[in-house]
Amino acid sequence: MGNLSAMSKVDRYYIEAGGRLLDVLELFSRYERLRLSDVVADLDLAKSTAFRCLYTLEKKGYIERARDGQTWRRRPRRVGLLSVSEKIPFVAEVEKGIQSLAEAAGFTLLVRRHYFNPSLAVEGTTQLLAEGASLLVVYNPDEHVSHVIADRCACARTPVIAITFPVPGACLFGINNYRAGLTGGEALGQYVLTSWNRSLDHVVLLDIPGSSPAQSARMTGMLEGLRQFVAVPDEAVSHFHAGRESLRADELMKNFLRSNPQMRRIAVLCYNDVNAMGALRATEECGRTADVRILSQGGVAEVRAAIARRGSALWGAVAHFPERFGARLVPLIQNILRGEPMPQTVYTEHALLTRASLRLYYR
Repeated sequence: MGNLSAMSKVDRYYIEAGGRLLDVLELFSRYERLRLSDVVADLDLAKSTAFRCLYTLEKKGYIERARDGQTWRRRPRRVGLLSVSEKIPFVAEVEKGIQSLAEAAGFTLLVRRHYFNPSLAVEGTTQLLAEGASLLVVYNPDEHVSHVIADRCACARTPVIAITFPVPGACLFGINNYRAGLTGGEALGQYVLTSWNRSLDHVVLLDIPGSSPAQSARMTGMLEGLRQFVAVPDEAVSHFHAGRESLRADELMKNFLRSNPQMRRIAVLCYNDVNAMGALRATEECGRTADVRILSQGGVAEVRAAIARRGSALWGAVAHFPERFGARLVPLIQNILRGEPMPQTVYTEHALLTRASLRLYYR
């Protein structure tokens, strides 16, 4: 009697129309495409009932009519990418890697870019959420704006993956900044030890505006790695923040070199490839190639080409392999969309590139 009573109670609350809709939706997890006749046959439904279920699911955005007009398929999930700028080579490589794999992974990628403008970052987040993004991938160096983005996404119950720069509550995906910095600093320190006889006149840190945890960790790692092999007193270190429009790395480096003509052994530790290329142009323009050794972080194509040139002041780069980000990031997106637990941190690989090691990683 107890079992019959429980069954009766369950049946009383069961919504048959809702159950039929879910039955039809579950079919799309087993079949890529379905015709009306398939739904009728598989679920033993009346043709009119099956059509109303398909029509309702299509209107609610769960499925869509295929181009042939005769079949339906599950509508790809939407993933939002709030990116920086397609004009930055490293960022462009990251975007390209994600876009190339998105369709095969079963989701549509919606892209908005903020170009370092806080208002555009917030606006882009709002737009992506309004367009039905089930997950947001955020590439944003502005720590203050990240808190706003995190709040918007939390209110929408939308998970976030943050590339390189943390977003509160998000999975952090990207390079282990401290270890990448340390890897480069140690290698340059060994070079100074053997080729410059432990002697350094000065260290220039070429950073970007702000002081995010990612920046601090990377710059700290490079300087600490260098100091493991060479004594570098604080007074022998200059820390510059290169802007995107004013006081760029080129100008800062030229000003430094022209103000210090007596210095003959200068290590330049750069937060990214943009700063490294600026420092290289300034060094060559000032005729100081023999006096300067530049270490970059990122390792995009133009940096690798500069490293490969004999006698280049751009001594090396810690490669972050941005072209490979998509291959690691897309499976992570799929896992989160399937409801699997979101990890706190996922690190990508990095490796030191010098003229001697380039061919080990790029051919």
